[in-house]
Amino acid sequence: MSIVKLEGVSFVYGKKSPYEIHALDNVDLAIEENLITGIIGHTGSGKSTLVQMFNGLIRPDSGRVMVDDEDIWARPKQIGKVRFKVGMVMQYPEYQLFAETAREDIAYGPKNMGLDDEEIKHRVAKSAKFCGLDGDTLDKSPFDLSGGQKRRVALAGVMAMEPKLLVLDEPAAGLDPRGRREILGGIRKYQRESGTSVVIVSHSMEDMAMYCDRIIVMSHGKLILEGEPKEVFSQVKLLQSAGLDVPEIAKIVASLREKGVNISKDIYTVEGAVEALSALKEGGGKNVL
Repeated sequence: MSIVKLEGVSFVYGKKSPYEIHALDNVDLAIEENLITGIIGHTGSGKSTLVQMFNGLIRPDSGRVMVDDEDIWARPKQIGKVRFKVGMVMQYPEYQLFAETAREDIAYGPKNMGLDDEEIKHRVAKSAKFCGLDGDTLDKSPFDLSGGQKRRVALAGVMAMEPKLLVLDEPAAGLDPRGRREILGGIRKYQRESGTSVVIVSHSMEDMAMYCDRIIVMSHGKLILEGEPKEVFSQVKLLQSAGLDVPEIAKIVASLREKGVNISKDIYTVEGAVEALSALKEGGGKNVL
């Protein structure tokens, strides 16, 4: 079942000006419940504009945006309620922190929802735990925290609203490998335990391969490919023609196949390649599926 649907959505920046850009062109897509969906595309492909449609940050020029099978623009004055259902974490969200303590920052969204103090306290504690924030950290000013901790506070603030869909635009941008694993691993743990639907926008093909259940590929404002990671990353030439890279291991697998190694094309992680090559060796060169 879908949590968000776009039907024939188009959007143009700078209409009727010399700088007119068609960011989205008649896009149809569905974001399925209880999955982590990755959205990839080259710079200017429309992916950031796309996700800002999900909770009404941008209104389409044409087409419909449906959340829980309701057109979010049917009642524009109630668009704020949509943002409690679809929580958005923008790129570098740490720059949006403002409260005196991390705890207060995380509590801001639940307070705006009109929740009572006990429920707010419960949600702050739960979201902080998911994001790896301890009590001492919560009582500090967010401006005294490290970059990674600030990112976690911002993420916890959206999680505390318990949205049905959590949308993250480059959540691991600028972090070192350990920080990336901690943030993205925490998001996956949160999704698996809470059942919340998650959308991740990222340039990292390795991250997409490792953490996503489904992937959508954008190019020049259009959806050009979607499916499970193994389906998407097996389309090496199509992705490269769209200006995208693929996981390094997918390139290696494609090269091995071109050289006659009888290995499945549906391999896109190092773990999968190790398993397949080991089985191929033990099987005396038989095909690995």
